[in-house]
Amino acid sequence: MHGVRLFALILLGWTGLSIGAARGEAPPDFADRAESLVLPLARSGLFSGAILVAHRGVPVFRRAYGYANREWEVLNTPETRFRVGSITKQFTAAAILKLAETGRLTLEDPIRLFYPQAPDAWAGVTIRMLLNHTSGIPSYTNLPDYYARIQRLELSPQAIVALTADKPLLFEPGRGFDYNNTGYILLGLVIEAASGLSYERYLRETFFDPLGLNDTGYDDATTILPRRAAGYRHANGRWRNAFPIASSIPYAAGAHYSTLDDLLAWDHALFSDRVISAPSRRAMFTDGGYGYGLAWFLGTAHGHRLWSHGGNINGFLTIKDNYPDDDLVVLVLANTETAPVQTLAREIAALWFGDLEPKSDIVLEPEIMDRYAGRYRLSDGAILTLVREGDHLMVALSGESAVPFAPEGDRTFLSRERDTRITMDTEPDGRPTGLILSRGTTDRMAERIEEPAQH
Repeated sequence: MHGVRLFALILLGWTGLSIGAARGEAPPDFADRAESLVLPLARSGLFSGAILVAHRGVPVFRRAYGYANREWEVLNTPETRFRVGSITKQFTAAAILKLAETGRLTLEDPIRLFYPQAPDAWAGVTIRMLLNHTSGIPSYTNLPDYYARIQRLELSPQAIVALTADKPLLFEPGRGFDYNNTGYILLGLVIEAASGLSYERYLRETFFDPLGLNDTGYDDATTILPRRAAGYRHANGRWRNAFPIASSIPYAAGAHYSTLDDLLAWDHALFSDRVISAPSRRAMFTDGGYGYGLAWFLGTAHGHRLWSHGGNINGFLTIKDNYPDDDLVVLVLANTETAPVQTLAREIAALWFGDLEPKSDIVLEPEIMDRYAGRYRLSDGAILTLVREGDHLMVALSGESAVPFAPEGDRTFLSRERDTRITMDTEPDGRPTGLILSRGTTDRMAERIEEPAQH
């Protein structure tokens, strides 16, 4: 739900399209080659989850890895239900567009029409601005005490909105872009006010039940939910349960669970007029000027148009990539916070398109890499030194020269030169406590021993 603010999504125009992919044919040995990308991460424990690649609506790769429940050693399957975080925003945006089609609202309506208690500073904020993150309203997930306190509280949507209602706008409404979960909480309230139903009931009765999406719904932690994956984090050299989050906190910004097959079925319905009309769909995929439409990032990868969104919620990382001109969908659902889901999705797509040397398209914010910089001690006493240089971390092991490690996600970095990966152990607020050094089939733990030098 709140992971997008951690790193910038830079979608590169890669080349190297194979003739087979250009004709829409599955490349030779695609499934085996995709498996070879995933297995090293799965064997090291960095990836646990499920992956689906579908072409023209037909799965060409559909496999699961790791544990849905580590305490009972229950394996993930393609039918496992995962929390999908901010992929929820696609459901919320579709609900708003559906209500607009029925005349119950317009995208240019001010938010105060449906939420009268909005402060005066929000008078110029429209529904469209909430959908495309241009409202300037601060996100409640960016508050200093979000991880330590707020996320554990059962709060009404109104109480969540109130957390930032007294904060100054980040910019004049419509004059900037800042990824904002508070905006989608407000959109959930708009859905309730315009429909007369609860947010959960409106989505279930309007979309999920009619479409037969029986494995998709609002995740209530108190409900017994068959095939639900547990979420995990890595800290101090060992696996731990993810920090708890109250069921009410993500709401319309990130509360749903789903499966590979249901998300594929959702896409099929979304692009075939069964969810919203063609004009509404055009609105959803029109760039508002910041590489973002309505609940989708819009860009290119591998020289092809890409519509994408990820999700990050306690213990889970997800991404859903759609290549609309190729009718290709890549879904990666993970129940570990260490999983480099975006890199996996893009590298699997690179195989499909014949790009044999894909480059990392992740660029971390400098303050994140500065936070990771410092010294880490392995169990044999060897010291790892991490220093940020530009978009990379320079990593030196005792007795070896420093080499660049490129980010694969907000916690994972890879050196192709050394065939080595490091994965940061962090607290929920991002503070590093140690790292995992993975080389070949060997994982070594290191504890943080020194704060980074002040710049």
